[in-house]
Amino acid sequence: MNKSNIWSFIFQIFILHKLAKQQKCSVIFAPGSTFLSRFKPYVTLSQNMLPFEYQESKHYNFKMRVRLAILFVTQSITFKRATGMIFLTDYAKNFISTKINLNHKNCIKIPHGVNHSFSQEPKNQAAATSFTTQNPFQLLYVSYVTIYKHHWNVAEAVCKLNLEGYPIKLTLVGSILDSFEKVEKVFKKYPNAVNCINYIGEIKHEELANYYKKSDAFVFASSCENMPIILIEAMSAGLPIASSNAGPMPEVLQDAGIYFNPRNVLEIQNSIVKLFINSELRTELAQKAYQKTLNYTWKNCAENTFDFLYKVANDNK
Repeated sequence: MNKSNIWSFIFQIFILHKLAKQQKCSVIFAPGSTFLSRFKPYVTLSQNMLPFEYQESKHYNFKMRVRLAILFVTQSITFKRATGMIFLTDYAKNFISTKINLNHKNCIKIPHGVNHSFSQEPKNQAAATSFTTQNPFQLLYVSYVTIYKHHWNVAEAVCKLNLEGYPIKLTLVGSILDSFEKVEKVFKKYPNAVNCINYIGEIKHEELANYYKKSDAFVFASSCENMPIILIEAMSAGLPIASSNAGPMPEVLQDAGIYFNPRNVLEIQNSIVKLFINSELRTELAQKAYQKTLNYTWKNCAENTFDFLYKVANDNK
């Protein structure tokens, strides 16, 4: 399992089915989405939307587009041959099922859980007048930097608001995969970025909860997700949220957030302002969001997953 992808494919195609039969395996669970063994029954899990959402993948360079095209082929084959399919959201289930005609499959939705260390009941929301340049409104965005996360649009929105006099400070937490030059262009265009934007970079996961807990609000600007675990972490942390209106975000956040087009800087600005000026709205949204995450536990995920695996194995003896 720790060798190359090529060896993994060779192992799956020529060796795994023999070993599984020798061990009297009842079902194989392949959460990696690409499974090329002849063994059946097997259940797989969809976790990556990029291979299926061409409108997002087309923005990458040629090498990345080729990689995603290969994943589209291998995952499509895997999903079509699977005895059972697990999806994380209804959005992913409906989109992929339509894309590659999986309507006949034994499919189920089982969302991931959220680490309880992020959980925090919503705190009392301060009035907008209590925030100053010395005590700014702390806005958090957690995500690695890549083309479909639109960090540069959020950064530009905050820079513009800062120029208009809003005491808002944005903290960006996450490693860089690509496209950071777009963020750097915003920093060069707006000299005030040094005062209102703080890029932290990658941190240990166990340290992340502290950033959620000391923030006043959260912004999530991704346009391509299967299940937005970071969004659910922010909900669990009791934060009022301004979110992208793309993908599964409205399904997950529902009526507990303010939505914007992640490609539209003005819409992002307006969403942030709505959160900033209205403490009562922040309180209402934070409470709703927090309540919606109480069932997102790893215990529920594990139990539902094993129940489904047992059902598939039992139905295909």
